[in-house]
Amino acid sequence: MPDSPRVALFIPSLYGGGVRRVMVNLARGLVQEGLPVDMVLTRAEGPYLSQLPPRVRVVDLKSRRVGLAVPALIRYLRRTRPKALLSAMEHTNLAALIAKSLSGVPVRVVVSVHAMYSREVELFPHRQNRALIPFLVRRLYPHASTVVAVSESVAADLAAAAGLPREKIKVIYNPVVTSHLREQLQEPLNHPWFGPEEPPVILSAGRLTEEKDFLSLIQAFHLLR
Repeated sequence: MPDSPRVALFIPSLYGGGVRRVMVNLARGLVQEGLPVDMVLTRAEGPYLSQLPPRVRVVDLKSRRVGLAVPALIRYLRRTRPKALLSAMEHTNLAALIAKSLSGVPVRVVVSVHAMYSREVELFPHRQNRALIPFLVRRLYPHASTVVAVSESVAADLAAAAGLPREKIKVIYNPVVTSHLREQLQEPLNHPWFGPEEPPVILSAGRLTEEKDFLSLIQAFHLLR
């Protein structure tokens, strides 16, 4: 399909995290639909690199930080002229919108929000970012071709915290249920915790960070005892 529009996915790297896995799944799905796909990375590093299909072209911007990658992203847009640029996470979304504006390339920028925006702002480590990022989000997100949230609650939170019209935010759930996942579900579970004579096990996977809120999960199951 030589005339198919090229789609670019833009994230910092492929080191761990749910967002990275989602972008890899998205790349797989777009390739299966016959679209040429570029995975544009601030740094082409991380374990998920090996999970990309061979037909996905990796573009390494060779930058230490997302903000410093904007000039390289501008050059990429002017050289390649993709039809759409899909990004995730606040810093990356803002870099994508700034690069599109400065490049003069009529690329459609789709920014995606994968967590509760108001909480993310509170957890920014630097005080200046807690003021600057919300200001830029309010100014730049309205210029995105599409703003995507991964759930209704994330969309409502983004609209309230960033002052965006709720009807301008589309809800598209994460592409996590893939054929590869279905294959993994069929694999035998050999861990001794799950033996026939063992007590019930509650399994939750995620980073041990405040925003994952494992404390509430533990307290909820304690109440069920």
